[in-house]
Amino acid sequence: MRRRRWVPRVLLAGAAVGLIGAAPTERPEYHEARRVSAQIVQDTLALLVKELGARGPAGAIEACSAVALDLATKHEQAGWRVRRVSRKVRNPADTPDAYEAGVLERFETLKATGGLGPDTEHVELVEAAGKTSLRYLRPIVIANPVCLTCHGRPEDLAPEVRARLEALYPRDEATGYRVGDLRGAVTITIPVAGAR
Repeated sequence: MRRRRWVPRVLLAGAAVGLIGAAPTERPEYHEARRVSAQIVQDTLALLVKELGARGPAGAIEACSAVALDLATKHEQAGWRVRRVSRKVRNPADTPDAYEAGVLERFETLKATGGLGPDTEHVELVEAAGKTSLRYLRPIVIANPVCLTCHGRPEDLAPEVRARLEALYPRDEATGYRVGDLRGAVTITIPVAGAR
């Protein structure tokens, strides 16, 4: 059985507390997921700024294609799954599963109604195949105009950026954003110790 409750800027959902112990936000896995997701967002922005300065926008695209996925997966521990997902993918590896797609849809609804803030997150304890995992998603928002260098309107992208995107990602969907738009989410799945 799942129950959902809404807390300001936190989407909480979970199985009955009696079945798994502590509520999702009281578990150590939740605090680790929050820390890791914040680090991924910070590391990705730092990489982007560094590469833009050193190699320009076209070079930054190459660095992001080679390194950004590793920025998420380097945080994986035994049994963890850490990645970035979006409804408008650039890299097909960032395609959300059905669960993540549903949470992204909720984030979009919050964005449309003005309820998506810097502290918004989703956390849920989920049972599948007899195992319980903590599912955590933190929205990624286009917060800086520098992001539009590669994710802005196609007609506003520099010719060399368009050329690199076409070469690296021929099916790219990740353009047309404006500052403040929801880009996707950091998603973390952690097995819950001691849960049945």
